[in-house]
Amino acid sequence: MAFKAMYGNAPTADLKADYQAAVKFGVFRIGKEALYFPAFPTGAKYVPLTALDGAWVQKSAMSPKGCCGGQIPVFVLHVRYGKEFYQNLTFEKEQEANRALDLLKERRPDLPGAPERAAGKNAI
Repeated sequence: MAFKAMYGNAPTADLKADYQAAVKFGVFRIGKEALYFPAFPTGAKYVPLTALDGAWVQKSAMSPKGCCGGQIPVFVLHVRYGKEFYQNLTFEKEQEANRALDLLKERRPDLPGAPERAAGKNAI
């Protein structure tokens, strides 16, 4: 299996072993060393947990039929890295999103939550 860093330097630990032992949430995994995403055709992309700048859960909605259909409530785990990059991980259930966030914070206790909102501006 091939691993490719999306940001940051590779952890010193064995990524294959970390990936296999990682907790799976849908299509992504949270290991002790990195956050893993599937890569086409095989392998995984990852962001080392040491590169994460913040993580928080936010309630949102998804339109399954385009702009004019009804909306489905979802919960998004926003993960920020490199001070400007984000990965948004979508969950159907709030408890699953919070479980993933709790696991990230367990493995990175110093990980900040949502960034402060700038005066009068929307920030994610």
